[in-house]
Amino acid sequence: MCLAGTLPLCAGVGQVPSGNEAVLERFIGAVNSSVSVFGYEYVIDDGRTEITGGGSVRMQGESCFLEGNGLEVYCDGTARWTVDRTAKEVIIEAYDPENTDYAANPALLLRHFGELFSVSSSDILPSGDIHFTLKPAAASGAGLSAPSDIVSLEITLSSDAEHLSAASFKTKDGSTAAFTISSFSFYPISDPFSSFSFSFDTASLTPDYIVTDLR
Repeated sequence: MCLAGTLPLCAGVGQVPSGNEAVLERFIGAVNSSVSVFGYEYVIDDGRTEITGGGSVRMQGESCFLEGNGLEVYCDGTARWTVDRTAKEVIIEAYDPENTDYAANPALLLRHFGELFSVSSSDILPSGDIHFTLKPAAASGAGLSAPSDIVSLEITLSSDAEHLSAASFKTKDGSTAAFTISSFSFYPISDPFSSFSFSFDTASLTPDYIVTDLR
């Protein structure tokens, strides 16, 4: 059984037990039809240095709000606002879902990984969670393609498909980025989250802010 828009994941899943495949499909369906809210911490290791950080994400379709490491990032599906309240700067950029800057917002990999990756294998962990190993898929019919520098992606899901607890990816240069996900929740597209604005009103800023519009 494949959900609409998840064919790359469902293709070539011969190594994945059908029960695990169903959990993954339910999770993808929930991401695409709900509001996803979660916190995260990450470690990026290039073999020489480690960079750590964390934040929180609220995501609905192509819209998202990311807060972390001193920045607020708003995206309403057509534009992206990066707000640095310490430096009092705002950068506005056009957002193109077919050419997403996943380096600027890795959370969007979660939104698109059903189109961007195919499953290599899965394992049930002692905790009962399911660990999936994925690889970049060919460009999808939606015009999306996996980031060219990512060679593998791993995710860990709860068996009820309600919670993502960990994710990591490896790049061609050998660097790794590992994310620990906390308090992951799905909410229906209704109050209180439907009233949240994923756009940012620069008119609300004080005159000492510098706003750079690159659209």
